[in-house]
Amino acid sequence: MFFHFFPIHFFRHLLKTEASQFFTSIAIRNLALGMILIFEPIYLYLYFGKSLSLTVLFFAAVFGLYGLLVVFGARIMAKTGLRKSMLISHFFFFSYYLCLFFFNQFFLLTALAIILKAVGMILFWPAFHIDFALFSKKEHRGRQVGKLSIAGSIPIIISPILGGWILTMFGYPGLFTTVLIVLFASAIPLFLSKKKRVIYTDSFIEAWQRVFKKENRQTSLAFISSALEGAINCYLWPLFMFILAISYAAMGGITSFALVASLIFTLYMGKISDTKERNWVLNIGAVWTSIAWIIKYFVTTSFDAFLAHTLYRICRTSSGIPFQTIFYEKTAQRGHEADEFIIYYEIVINISKFFFLAGLAGIFLIFPYVNIAFLIAAVLSLGFMFLGKLPKFKFK
Repeated sequence: MFFHFFPIHFFRHLLKTEASQFFTSIAIRNLALGMILIFEPIYLYLYFGKSLSLTVLFFAAVFGLYGLLVVFGARIMAKTGLRKSMLISHFFFFSYYLCLFFFNQFFLLTALAIILKAVGMILFWPAFHIDFALFSKKEHRGRQVGKLSIAGSIPIIISPILGGWILTMFGYPGLFTTVLIVLFASAIPLFLSKKKRVIYTDSFIEAWQRVFKKENRQTSLAFISSALEGAINCYLWPLFMFILAISYAAMGGITSFALVASLIFTLYMGKISDTKERNWVLNIGAVWTSIAWIIKYFVTTSFDAFLAHTLYRICRTSSGIPFQTIFYEKTAQRGHEADEFIIYYEIVINISKFFFLAGLAGIFLIFPYVNIAFLIAAVLSLGFMFLGKLPKFKFK
């Protein structure tokens, strides 16, 4: 009996606070997904016969389905509770990667994979954002965002290198198997959590009406800018490195080193984000991020990619931490409508990703050059400023 219950008691003692449970689960989850995240677009690119358009359309379909169904996911989240919703999502992500693994054997798994990933994201991300907004305190929210970023980033320092090594040695079967095992382990801390419920009241029509409210336009522009810029970094930057013939191991090393460099600034940015300087830092960081994307456009070698991506991660941290802090502050300020605000956010970012990636797919049919998107990202980065106070320019 002792041996049966000892692990549960040990983990309950080790992860006795909701913050430690939350951060531990995210850290393990990021360790799993970090091993495959930069290689997933490449895997799909090879599966679709090196078609940029089909690869981008795959992700567009995922986000489109997500944006349409997220309201119904909110209803499920309200019934199951936040942590249980996140827990259930892991089974859908698990099934999604199983589908990817067997793509070559059953073509219909492509459609099933899109559905599974969309449902997994619907169950995970709204609950994740609401949970963090509720337990993070206003006076320390910037530092909490910094800690969340570190908890999520430290495993990703190791995971791209590990993923690149596994991919080089054992191929995609070995990589998928490892990811599935670690992803399942990330659900364990969520079993220890107390049930935390929210009451979601918006209908499908009411949720979409929030998207088009006049007072939300500036906030929506900020969300759209951040979401689209992030999609370019997540899906098109790895493809660009692959097309440059950078090896899997080198890709992992580039990604990991860039994260190490950015972590140096993370906690500092978290402290600044708890002060009145957050808007200034957000605006400066947005400009720096824009410049970093312009530099990425001119990358031609693996060493160029190493320098450009390291600079980008540092600049993105400078804008990302204050951006997230303001976002969670806006969420917490909604009080009992925090969940409605998050669903509005999810609709905005995912529907915009759908239209944007679908548009890029059309562009790539005529101009199959991935780095065209980097110039678009440079413009989008400036849109981060819309979440805070826009800079005022005085002309004499």
